[in-house]
Amino acid sequence: MISNTKIIDLILDENCSPVARMRLFSDGVNVNNRMMRYEHIVGDRACLACGNCVDICPVVKDNNKFIFLQNQRTSMALENLVGEECRRCYRCIKTCPQIGMDIKEYSSGYRRGEKVIHLLFAGSVAALALTGMTLLHYGEILPKLELNILRFTHRGLGVLFMLLPILYFLIDKRHLLRICKKVFTWGKKDFRWVKDLIYHLGNNKNHPMPLRTEFNPVQKSWYLFLFGMIPCMSITGVILWISSGEPVQSAFISTKIVHMSVALATDILLFVHVYIKYLRTWAITGLNIASVFLKKRHWDYSLLYRP
Repeated sequence: MISNTKIIDLILDENCSPVARMRLFSDGVNVNNRMMRYEHIVGDRACLACGNCVDICPVVKDNNKFIFLQNQRTSMALENLVGEECRRCYRCIKTCPQIGMDIKEYSSGYRRGEKVIHLLFAGSVAALALTGMTLLHYGEILPKLELNILRFTHRGLGVLFMLLPILYFLIDKRHLLRICKKVFTWGKKDFRWVKDLIYHLGNNKNHPMPLRTEFNPVQKSWYLFLFGMIPCMSITGVILWISSGEPVQSAFISTKIVHMSVALATDILLFVHVYIKYLRTWAITGLNIASVFLKKRHWDYSLLYRP
């Protein structure tokens, strides 16, 4: 059983690489190594400079690609490379040979509830968009059985969507309250970040991109949109559901327009989110691999970044 869980929770909630501090709660290299004689290294908590945490870090991969110099492949170097951009994925903890399995499993499960809600939300929004657009464009020509199945599916997904905030509160109250506190707290640092972003968009050579920290103004705005979108879509959806069998009135049409407009905005912003987080990175990696293959006839695109 892990002691000092409150301190560990505070470390895991901070936007700073946690691997070095997590070693302090572990026993270091122990009997799980492959050495025949291990008496003299039991309990050693120092960084081995193996570079595992640097190699696995997504922030390092996005900003620096590959780190080859040995003196930059330590947990201290990782803290300097990541800074405040830590994404709290805890991959560095999982790959460090100095951290015990109890700490690794605890950190793996620390945000498990948050990830489940994120997956359910993304899946429900995508499914609602698909079924909603099908009903909108092809509802009049679909056979009655398929139309009723589609309507039932759309409404069932809508009920799940409405219950997600309650489910989030029940399974991971700590992180839900953390998000609310961060999103509704704005200060001078946020406005300076927006100012730096505007300068970067105007002249990216002289003004670098501001740090993509957790809960930067763009991410906060995305969360604020979600906080408004969920009740708006829920209320308009229920109104459309109740009044679906009544004659079409102006109020019904207005509600449907609001529902469709918010849904369209959500779909667009969700695509932008997926593009920035995944598609753009995959495209850059694919172009790098193709470039190395055309020049070197080799698939190792780390050749582009070797010193």
